[in-house]
Amino acid sequence: MFPKDPRFACVFEALRRRDFSEAAASATRLLAECSTADERAFLLNKRGVANAALQRASDARRDFDEALLQIAEHPPALTNIGNLLFDAGEYEAAIAQYRRAISQDPLYAVAYVNLAAAYKRLGRFDEAVEALRRAQRLEASPGASWRPSPRT
Repeated sequence: MFPKDPRFACVFEALRRRDFSEAAASATRLLAECSTADERAFLLNKRGVANAALQRASDARRDFDEALLQIAEHPPALTNIGNLLFDAGEYEAAIAQYRRAISQDPLYAVAYVNLAAAYKRLGRFDEAVEALRRAQRLEASPGASWRPSPRT
């Protein structure tokens, strides 16, 4: 829905270039113009991704939490909260967030990839393999919600 919206191209381009400060600033500017909860959740999540990349975990978490206030159980925000927990070494908590994201969007392949990584860190290899296989099957299917980066 929003990836094709030309208004958000500056955020995507900045993230692609790894110019995370510009991505956060662009998302902030665009948030002032948003008229729907979907748009706000989308941009808050992207700003959170930029903040996480800038090593501003508390700002990123705030953005992801605000995205969830816009759309309860927003899969990208849940996945990114999981990513923050993963980065902090809280693998069980990360797994819980990835599972919440998957429960909201069973086609959200990136959540399965991240789930596999968390299982692997815990030595739960059978579960890791199953989650990764699920992600691969979804990636090959036309209806999958796939993102090119593990940070959604």
